Amino acid sequence: MASGTQSIALSSFCVQAKQIGRQLKWRHYIAGLWVLGLLFGLYANSLLAVFTFGDENAHRHLWQGLWQALAQNSYVRQVIFFSFWQAGLSALLSVLLGWLFARAFFYQSFWGKTWLLRIFSLTFVLPSLVAVFGILGVYGASGWVAQFCARFGIAWRPDIYGLTGILIAHLFFNIPLATRMFLQAYQSIPVQQHQLSAQLGIRRWQFIRWIELPYLREQILPIFVLIFMLCFTSFAIVLVLGGGPKFTTLEVAIYQAIVFDFDLAKSAQFALLQFICFFALFALSSLFSRSTETQLTQTVWWFAKQSSGVKMWQIFCLILLSAFLLLPLLNTVLSAVFSSAIFTAWRQSALWQAMVYSFTIAPLSALLALLLAFGLLLASRRLHWLGLRRLSNSLINITMVILAVPMLMLATGLFLWLKDWQFSTAQLFLLIILCNAMAALPFVIRILAVPMQNNLTYYERLCQSLGITGWQRFKRIEWQALRQPVKYAFALASCLSLGDFTAIALFGNQDFSSLPYLLYQQLGSYRGEEGAVTALVLLVSCFGVFSVVEKIKREENTFAY
Repeated sequence: MASGTQSIALSSFCVQAKQIGRQLKWRHYIAGLWVLGLLFGLYANSLLAVFTFGDENAHRHLWQGLWQALAQNSYVRQVIFFSFWQAGLSALLSVLLGWLFARAFFYQSFWGKTWLLRIFSLTFVLPSLVAVFGILGVYGASGWVAQFCARFGIAWRPDIYGLTGILIAHLFFNIPLATRMFLQAYQSIPVQQHQLSAQLGIRRWQFIRWIELPYLREQILPIFVLIFMLCFTSFAIVLVLGGGPKFTTLEVAIYQAIVFDFDLAKSAQFALLQFICFFALFALSSLFSRSTETQLTQTVWWFAKQSSGVKMWQIFCLILLSAFLLLPLLNTVLSAVFSSAIFTAWRQSALWQAMVYSFTIAPLSALLALLLAFGLLLASRRLHWLGLRRLSNSLINITMVILAVPMLMLATGLFLWLKDWQFSTAQLFLLIILCNAMAALPFVIRILAVPMQNNLTYYERLCQSLGITGWQRFKRIEWQALRQPVKYAFALASCLSLGDFTAIALFGNQDFSSLPYLLYQQLGSYRGEEGAVTALVLLVSCFGVFSVVEKIKREENTFAY
């Protein structure tokens, strides 16, 4: 009886294997294999070119040199310590202030609440250098805060450079992120619990402890780890506001070793440290990561009447943190509008050249990221359809390795790998498009993965029965469900590419520039009035693309950041 059961199970397995074998057609996986080969070839050859530059056996001594540097070089230890210190401090303050802001935002009703929530989303796509320009205008040595103090006879000038400036810039970007994620936790509290706590007289700290904290606890650690990782890999903010070797992170140390010293051995050591630290953080974040929807979906709420003291405190938090977030944006706009260079700046060819390059690179990078994402997802969803879910998930997770590779190292590796070529402006242009597409690829895959998988689940058998394949299948069946996500992914990737500074920081020059690179040059040479115009162009451009993203998001509210 047992042998008969085993033979039946074996024959069933063989039939299933034959069915899977018949469905494993190469045409379903060519695009995915091609994208995997491209990713592996680019990153493997680029990193190998950096690690072995000037010495074919250099990679053998890399680990030995790294440990020696850690043991003997105090500068390396300082860079590592400051990288963790500023990221940890930024994450801690962002979580605390984000929670205070989210609680006040959730319980108070006021005019402009919806618009303020949209501005929180704008910071996700806002170029770092635009925010830095606005922060310098408000909190700099001659900014609005210093002028306000001087008007009242207070001889105090803020020192924006160093840890203070880095923290302010990181809080500007990460408080809205923490706020939106905490808002999701607050909206998940059932109305009945608010009503029951009011009947039982549960107020103030007891209410936070017994009602709010169980929902907030699920978000605190994931938010902290996410913000820590974002601050740990921060580049443009630390580069501009760091102010010296004492306030240097691993990412900036890589840039300095390449651009200023052209010491590729040192840059390789810092890159290896970046790998080790980021992979450890990535493994930690995977334990606490959750799929979060940061958009309020409920419109009817019930709250117990608050005491006047609590209400005044929450209003104070709203005013203070809203001013902290809005003043740099307002400064960017007003500095350009009332600048004496508002008309003369448009006569300079450098601004028009940067605009042409930026507005061309952004859509092309987004289009390339879409094509690469489609190739990977077509293969991944087919494997998932055949029951090979682990292999399917592994295929998608490979792209997350991109986040662990410093973009500067990728760009430098490509340059060294192709060093025998005589790079022209057109070739540098294509190189920047490729780097920006690689940076946007994880976000595009995250947006398109679910709708593409749903398409296969819902329509695969229908398409097989009707014999609809190839372009006709995409046009008549799949595009109807993918139209909104594709538009959303394209707009978001374009906006990210428009404000990207990492790759262009290495390859930019007088003949090849972009708006972020031009703004960086203007800030470095104290051309504040010209920089105001450039920052305004970037801000308006990103706001325009962001408006498109928000419109698409409202039309198809199942997709979120």
